[in-house]
Amino acid sequence: HASDAKSDQPVVQIAILLDNSGSMSGLIAQAKTQLWNIVNEFISARQDGKAPRVQVALFAYGLNNAPGNSGYIHQLSPLTDDLDKLSEQLFSISQKDAGSEEYCGWVIRDAVEKLEWDNSPKTYKAIFIAGNEAFTQGPVNYVDSCRDAIRRGVFREMLSRKFGG
Repeated sequence: HASDAKSDQPVVQIAILLDNSGSMSGLIAQAKTQLWNIVNEFISARQDGKAPRVQVALFAYGLNNAPGNSGYIHQLSPLTDDLDKLSEQLFSISQKDAGSEEYCGWVIRDAVEKLEWDNSPKTYKAIFIAGNEAFTQGPVNYVDSCRDAIRRGVFREMLSRKFGG
């Protein structure tokens, strides 16, 4: 049965959180490319010889056109397996809406709470956040957001280096 095969297929769910503040000027292209390379690693991965079904969500934060009561954050895509469309959305992010408030804790919390994460413990769930500012900005403590993510089975991953230094 096709449904049996699909239920046997590994699932990967990834939320990409991209700092689009003014301080990312000159770094945004590199950050987008690195984030998309991460997605491609999962696309080409195999578990017991099977390719995973990869779903990716996209958030931009540090935006001046998003209201402060939303943490200067915009969810550009829910979890989707339409990766061509998601790639277009990621690479179309521009600095025209760049702001100056980078609320990492808030955007992590939004990703944890607003996305429809799979409940299966077999599903690999991760949040990748890329930016160049301290995690301590804003009214939502990133430690609390990360603890909540882990409690819900979502693992927080960060790029190994901070962009811009």
